[in-house]
Amino acid sequence: MDAPHYFELVDAVARIDKESDLATIHERVASTPLHPLERRVLERALRARCEALALMNEFALTGCRTLGSGVKPVAARG
Repeated sequence: MDAPHYFELVDAVARIDKESDLATIHERVASTPLHPLERRVLERALRARCEALALMNEFALTGCRTLGSGVKPVAARG
């Protein structure tokens, strides 16, 4: 794969801010011919972005209530 295309996909993953974008970029990664290492890196970045979106959504729903009573640390998911 050409480096510019790879880095464009990396940037696209970093810009994801809603679940519909996540599905679109996931489809682009799946349909793009990649070196196995590049594919693993992009899939890992997609998983991380998916988890970040889930945490942001969770915070948006409960964050305002918990800020008044003290913020609890978020447990890392493995």
